[in-house]
Amino acid sequence: MRLSAGTRLGPYEILTPIGAGGMGEVYRARDDRVGRDVAIKVSAERFSDRFELEARAIAALNHPNICHLYDVGPNYLVMELIEGEPLAGPLPVEQALEFAQQIADALEAAHEKGIVHRDLKPANIKVKPDGTVKVLDFGLAKTGDSAAGDAESSPTMTMSPTRAGMILGTAPYMSPEQARGKPVDRRTDIWAFGVVLYEMLTGDRLFQGETITDVLASVVKEQPDVERVPEKLRPVLRACLQKDPKRRLQAIGDWRLLLGEEVGQLVGQPAPSRSRLGVGWIAAAVFALAFAALSLVHFRETTPQATVVRFQVPVPEGAPNLQAGIALSPDGRQLAFVARKANIARQLWVRALDSLETRPLAGTEGAIIPFWSPDGRFLAFIDGELRLKRIALSGGLTQTLCRLPAGSTVSGDWARDGVILVGGADGLFRVPAAGGDPVRLTAGDQAAGELTHAYPQVLPDGAHYLYLSVSSSREKNAIYLGSWDGKLKKRLVTAPRNFRYAPPVAPGMPGHLLFLREETLMAQPFDPKTLGIEGEAIPVAERVGTGPYGAFTTSENGVLAYYPRAGMAASSQPTWFDRSGKPSGNLGAPGAYNNVALSRDGARAAVVQASESAGMDIWLIDVARGIPTRFTFNDGGWDPTWSPDGSRLAYAARTSSLSSLAFKLSSGAEKEEQIPKAGGMERPCDWSPDGGSLMYTRLNPKTGIMALWVLSGLGGDPANRKAAPYLETQFHTTQCQFSPDGHWVAYTSNEAAQGSEVYVQAYPAGPDKIRISSGGGSQPRWRRDGKELFYMAPGGKLMAVDVKTAPKFQALIPHLLFDSHMWFPEAGTRANDTTISVFRYDVTPDGKHFLVNAAVQAESGAPSPGITVVLNWAAGLNK
Repeated sequence: MRLSAGTRLGPYEILTPIGAGGMGEVYRARDDRVGRDVAIKVSAERFSDRFELEARAIAALNHPNICHLYDVGPNYLVMELIEGEPLAGPLPVEQALEFAQQIADALEAAHEKGIVHRDLKPANIKVKPDGTVKVLDFGLAKTGDSAAGDAESSPTMTMSPTRAGMILGTAPYMSPEQARGKPVDRRTDIWAFGVVLYEMLTGDRLFQGETITDVLASVVKEQPDVERVPEKLRPVLRACLQKDPKRRLQAIGDWRLLLGEEVGQLVGQPAPSRSRLGVGWIAAAVFALAFAALSLVHFRETTPQATVVRFQVPVPEGAPNLQAGIALSPDGRQLAFVARKANIARQLWVRALDSLETRPLAGTEGAIIPFWSPDGRFLAFIDGELRLKRIALSGGLTQTLCRLPAGSTVSGDWARDGVILVGGADGLFRVPAAGGDPVRLTAGDQAAGELTHAYPQVLPDGAHYLYLSVSSSREKNAIYLGSWDGKLKKRLVTAPRNFRYAPPVAPGMPGHLLFLREETLMAQPFDPKTLGIEGEAIPVAERVGTGPYGAFTTSENGVLAYYPRAGMAASSQPTWFDRSGKPSGNLGAPGAYNNVALSRDGARAAVVQASESAGMDIWLIDVARGIPTRFTFNDGGWDPTWSPDGSRLAYAARTSSLSSLAFKLSSGAEKEEQIPKAGGMERPCDWSPDGGSLMYTRLNPKTGIMALWVLSGLGGDPANRKAAPYLETQFHTTQCQFSPDGHWVAYTSNEAAQGSEVYVQAYPAGPDKIRISSGGGSQPRWRRDGKELFYMAPGGKLMAVDVKTAPKFQALIPHLLFDSHMWFPEAGTRANDTTISVFRYDVTPDGKHFLVNAAVQAESGAPSPGITVVLNWAAGLNK
């Protein structure tokens, strides 16, 4: 069925038809995510899983003479849009050889990765206006119907290995073994290369006939006549067009040697071949020519100009990226990133850039911000329990190196002297790479507004390091230079978020500090010898993701990888569910949400939503109308908690001490009132039913343990307010909720051996304490009549417990209500959880409906967000 303009295939909008062929129809389309036009080939048949897998393998081909495959849909391919004309002859000898050189380079690049085209022909080769040749459809032409006598549109093949008895290809360009239906390899492409070269030189097909049968008979039986081509080129054609594959040229790169001295003059690329001739009868001639060719290369070679090459690495199927960090190995050969499949904890995945496989690393569940050992043999990461771990790339068990203080910035770097530098609660810490206690290296200057030091990176000299100074005002965030002896602290450049240092890739070049300005990745020249910045920052890439854990990474040899802005698609959406788990609508558009809190009458919802430019802010949504209103601004608040009458909200506000309690009328009609406490990091949990007290979590600055405190005296004279501990133990206690009668508090603690569980204790604190959950639990919520308690079990499973609060507390056995599909389901279910007071769901007063921050399911047929990789990125800075 022909597609009309405006039709959408996943994220692509059809613009206009381009043409049609044996595979199907081809359209020009627009990908608004990255702002480019693409070519989409639509097949009448749905692709098989095998075809899709192999097509994604083709996407690994990244060569200037190969049309790039961007994406694979259920029945369509998304390709690079090539502006140009199909290859046609006759051409002057010099131009024909120039085009042949580019075609051979493309084939050689594919053959080195084990990929055979099998359908090379002029229709699959385009010449751009600047003379660049692009080879299209590497093994991607799909078998289709065609007229029995039409040799030009004869059946073409799939990527699957040719089975005996199947004739696949385009008849005039088939090798004899291909025409016979025998298995084929790269020598089939070499045959087709010879046929195409003949056609470029003469303007006529080498094998002709009235029907496909006639053409195939000619291919199999007739000896090719190459007398029409210039004499100096006949050895090339004869070597390519040997009917016996064993006697044929064995490696496409060797065609150049058959031109002898002509190669430097006619082709203009005297590079030596990377493979050997396997044709015995030509070995002596090659030996004689090799010295001349190598001499020509040696005396004429110049330093090659680096070329910027971009391609995309898809994330695993069904495992959307969580923006929790990516890392290139020091040699730029391997990419590690964090991804999560539905209702499975996030973990590390590794992709070798010269491989077709992306594999998960078992034992890395909960990983955030991976970073490599200097030799590339190990990956280090920090998990959801703030444990610094390492794992060998070859597999095996993970090793826990240390625990970090609560509130740490979960970022690090592995130095060459066996020391790991990590961002801690309010500064940098050093940890032995073999394991041991973290030792403080720096501390944030709170008097100057510094909250902490994050994203450390050790410089190649081993004596200095870089880090990001995180301030209470994002505009003051900056990259600093420090020294291991503590004597140096030098401000370099303003940078709002994470950064990376990229060392020089060639003598005489500067290093660069890479950081984001809005969605633009900038490169600031930095001299590693003088330790100073030079000149102005230069744009490197547009529409780069701005995730909280770092959306870009570099290697030591000029490779850059980043999440494109399109890769940071909406991750979640407040969604209504009934008690059976049936969804009944959404509240607000898809986005990047965190907290969810309903007012006690259920009429309004407070949600925390992340903004690319402003950070996390609270929005209030009218439940009946679904209209949102911004409540805080510029990374101004999280953990919203409604007062009993709904007139005010308490929340955590960013301050110079990380976060403090804040109050404001829910109408927004008054200024924010902050109540900072010594030690910092206060986050509200719940308001008492009488409105007189607020329970909140507070970080003990000496122990790094979260405790439950109560601020009483609300509603009266602020001078009479009093803060006092409710529950202080040697374990983290968070996510507290008053029972509707005010006599009990449900909360989460990590005192159980296996991790976080839900408990209930009397209020004021007494000896009675009841454990509610078993096997993990967090985020307790009460039904408004106090007869039921809900909580989240690991994996986002919503549990319910029938309870009585009077005359004494009683609880029955928890039972599963439904799988909530909650975004980030592992959060809050393990010890030392960094989410602290986050609630990602709430319940209506009658307990019949639940508002859940649910993960957004990928659109059917839409591609998973990918990672953009740029080779030789610095070569494009001066263009």
